[in-house]
Amino acid sequence: MKKNNDMKKLVFFAVLFMASFGAYAQDCEAVMLPFFKGNVDGMNNYRSLSPEKFEWRCEYARAAFIESDTIPAGLAVYDISEVRSRTTGESLPESFVVDLNVLSYYEYDFFLFQGRNNSVEERVCFRTPGSAHPYLVLRSTYEMSVIADRVFEK
Repeated sequence: MKKNNDMKKLVFFAVLFMASFGAYAQDCEAVMLPFFKGNVDGMNNYRSLSPEKFEWRCEYARAAFIESDTIPAGLAVYDISEVRSRTTGESLPESFVVDLNVLSYYEYDFFLFQGRNNSVEERVCFRTPGSAHPYLVLRSTYEMSVIADRVFEK
């Protein structure tokens, strides 16, 4: 029995390690620049004055998305074309290709979808037919915060 539990722990930590490694593949500047409305100097100034806050916000944005081949049970599902740019107001095209390395939570109005169900603990799903995976899952704000806190505390 102990051997089985040890194997489960090993698999768990391997998955956790791979997930955290994948998160760091994301380009922090790319996911954060929209938070500063494209102002590189403003972003760099904020980063130099408050490096911990900058890193936490980056981890929060990195934690926002997961791609999926199926719709997780019970999630609200929207077309990706319902998502709008916060700067231009333009909708994402139906053919939008998800690239988690640069997709910024701050660039689009994803937070509005999270607020539709009046719960900080519910995920939301978007159809992404132009991508390698047909669904983009937006984690809840609660999950995003927990993940950012865990990564930041390391």
